[in-house]
Amino acid sequence: MTSQMYINNALLAIYRSWAEAVCAPVFWRMSNGRMNNGTITFLRTASAVLGLTNKHVAEGLINSDDRGWQLGNAQFDPNRIIARHPDLDLATYQLSDVFLSAAGKDAATVTTWPPKRPAMNQPIALGGYPGMYRKVIGPNVSFGFAWFAGNVTVEGDATIGIVLNLDESIATTSERIPAHAELGGCSGGPVFRVVESNGIERLELAAIIDQCSSASETVLARPLTSLADDGTFVN
Repeated sequence: MTSQMYINNALLAIYRSWAEAVCAPVFWRMSNGRMNNGTITFLRTASAVLGLTNKHVAEGLINSDDRGWQLGNAQFDPNRIIARHPDLDLATYQLSDVFLSAAGKDAATVTTWPPKRPAMNQPIALGGYPGMYRKVIGPNVSFGFAWFAGNVTVEGDATIGIVLNLDESIATTSERIPAHAELGGCSGGPVFRVVESNGIERLELAAIIDQCSSASETVLARPLTSLADDGTFVN
């Protein structure tokens, strides 16, 4: 299959739509005017609406130039932070249905608690908003969503991951992601297990992206097994 061809598959399009619906780009400016961005993923639990991302994204927001922060279509206050994981690159924010409506987004749910981690070789879908797709025209900032699907190929005690092999991958849109793409900005993006129940497949949130290597084309993520439904972390 040539690089100009892609799969036009209805189920894959639905997966992409689901993934994009429950996360949004967050961006901020440093004191030198440089813009940075990450991704925040939304999760609804029995007791809260949470925003999930990385500690390094949360720290970037706090250390910015205080000119305001944007999450999706809504203004965002980084002081809404609930907790930072003591060891892993994870952080949580307190959000609301009103905020999700303003941001133009939805929230993922999970059927069991805590969220189950993906197993080795299990199919996953993941995505986020890389800085390479960020466009700034005057005061307006827009982002493109990048997503991937495949099997877990990297596993550790507190991490799971996938090697993308972009040269050998099959695109699902007409705009193909180039090999060794710089995917910084996907940090905080969702990773879903592909779950089948009674012949019906669905995506279930399982982990949060925290690292992307352009050299090895590897995306690593932190499972959410230590997340409590109030947004704190448990050992």
